[in-house]
Amino acid sequence: MKHISLLKQSLLLAAAAFTALFTGCINEDLAECSKLTIQVQNAAGEDITNLGMVEDATLYFFDTNNNLIEKRIVDKNFILNHTVVDLSNYKDNTKLHIVAWANLKSDNQTVADPKSLNELSLSLKSANGYAVSPDSLYYGNKDVTSLGSGITGGDGYIPVKIKTGSLSIKTSGLSNAVRFYGLKSATDFNYYMTRTLNAYDYAGIQTGDSVTYNPAGEYDSSQEWETQGVQDQYSKGGKQNVFAGTNLGVTLKSTTGSLNAQVTEALNVETGKMEPLMVNEGGRLDVLIEFGVDGTISAKMRITPWGVVDDGIVF
Repeated sequence: MKHISLLKQSLLLAAAAFTALFTGCINEDLAECSKLTIQVQNAAGEDITNLGMVEDATLYFFDTNNNLIEKRIVDKNFILNHTVVDLSNYKDNTKLHIVAWANLKSDNQTVADPKSLNELSLSLKSANGYAVSPDSLYYGNKDVTSLGSGITGGDGYIPVKIKTGSLSIKTSGLSNAVRFYGLKSATDFNYYMTRTLNAYDYAGIQTGDSVTYNPAGEYDSSQEWETQGVQDQYSKGGKQNVFAGTNLGVTLKSTTGSLNAQVTEALNVETGKMEPLMVNEGGRLDVLIEFGVDGTISAKMRITPWGVVDDGIVF
């Protein structure tokens, strides 16, 4: 009897070890027991994780009823090192929907504190009635089924893709406008970007209300106004982050009320055609506002996709 009891114990231990082997991701070669990581992508879906453009990511885990189960925040090293998103706290074959927002650390936007999937949204903050420039935001989502500490179906990743674009504005001939509109100085003008939505929903789709940016600016040595921000040799003015949008507008106003004009299209220096102003996700819009001696206002623009640095076009 004692021999039989020992045999049963041995069989039970062997069965437990076999189960752990095939459900605990001990054997990393198993296709059905695989790792889940975070992959940073550009607008074209190319892997740019190693460029280190994402400082942090917030992961939201939802069940099959779209209820929030947990939220995790991971840092830059976690992403750069391709650290595994550990799912060992879930039972095998648990179906999860994971949503990720990245680069929220600077807190230049508001993320709803959701209890369910459809309550998850991200929106621009506002100051003095104008939209605040957001951080360089990335978004992604992934449906997975847990197995051990990983997922079923082979190694996978949560793709987080750039969602924001950037804008630069600069004037040319501003002294003409000062004289024509009877102003004291160039500081009597204000500049705005209008007609872009202020939020993203749980699926990373733009929603919300139309808002206006009042970008910070400065004057160069020739007293032309330009947006403040990251400068490079290919843009006019400093680049500021904005939400993507089509059919945008740049509004020009004088403090005296003598000028209130909106530019909604400009000469695209690449195509040679008049086109609507637009900012693509991950792209850049450079706008040059030109003032004639007779007070006329015209504009040129360049629309640049993500990753294009020097396209050889003289702006």
